[in-house]
Amino acid sequence: MSAGNTGQGTPDDGDDPFAYLYRPEAGQAQPPAGPRQPSYNQVRPVGERTFGGQQGYRQQQQQPSPDARYAAPETQPGGYGGGPPHDRRRADQDNRRNGLLIGAIAVVLAVVLGVGAAIFFSSGDGDDTAGGDQPTSEPTDDGAGEDEGGTGGEEEPEPEPEPDGLPTADVSRLPLAGDAAVEATIPGSRAESGSYIALQNQQGSGITWTFELTGDPGRYRLYTGYSVISDDQTLSFSINGMPRPDPVNLRDYNENSDAWEESWQSTYNLVDLVEGENTIEFTCADSCDVVIDQIYLSEPEPGD
Repeated sequence: MSAGNTGQGTPDDGDDPFAYLYRPEAGQAQPPAGPRQPSYNQVRPVGERTFGGQQGYRQQQQQPSPDARYAAPETQPGGYGGGPPHDRRRADQDNRRNGLLIGAIAVVLAVVLGVGAAIFFSSGDGDDTAGGDQPTSEPTDDGAGEDEGGTGGEEEPEPEPEPDGLPTADVSRLPLAGDAAVEATIPGSRAESGSYIALQNQQGSGITWTFELTGDPGRYRLYTGYSVISDDQTLSFSINGMPRPDPVNLRDYNENSDAWEESWQSTYNLVDLVEGENTIEFTCADSCDVVIDQIYLSEPEPGD
């Protein structure tokens, strides 16, 4: 091959400045014609040029890669190129719907808490009202300066017993002897009529009380209510005609006052009674400057 030979299969002389290097020498056979190679000066689209029979870069790029690891993101499932565009309006609606749901739940919780609090405080007020409506007992005063006492070995005033259904004398209707009289000038008498029997040093005067005992025979307490302004006053008494050795001791337990209306008190003697009719007689034997407003029976206490 000699310079200047532009054999077939080689670039044109105008295109290949080194064509003289592979021209055949004189007398040599012309090499077989090969495929015409395009000149590098020819304009071709990028990627369409071939090298050694290989497809161009552009043609290889157009074919999808068999390896999924190197595939473009838009060709993958769920890629940004394959799905629909994001709907911002729908997202706003969902957020607004969630906000309304949360608000409704808050309102329901507030209502439930309010009802529960109302029930709790209402029940508390009801308990307080119920407790406040219960009656309370207050101490009562039967009479001004009243004291209670007893004979039969008792040196201190005795509390007045509750009524127990046993006989009680009406002092305004009892038979009287001597100068004893029913009066009502001194206030504070505990008799229903407000009256009392005045003995007041009327020696020989007496009081008789006859009653029916429907309970069991035996020992009872005989209470005598009186008012006195001086100490050492007594009354003799008998039970069913039998004189008692122990008198009714009418002590002055309110020594700080000389007022009759402030000195009402009580005392008791233990007596043995029979079933049916019983008679008790009181007599002013010596010193009996007293007035009598009560005579009644009571059940004995333990130890009597």
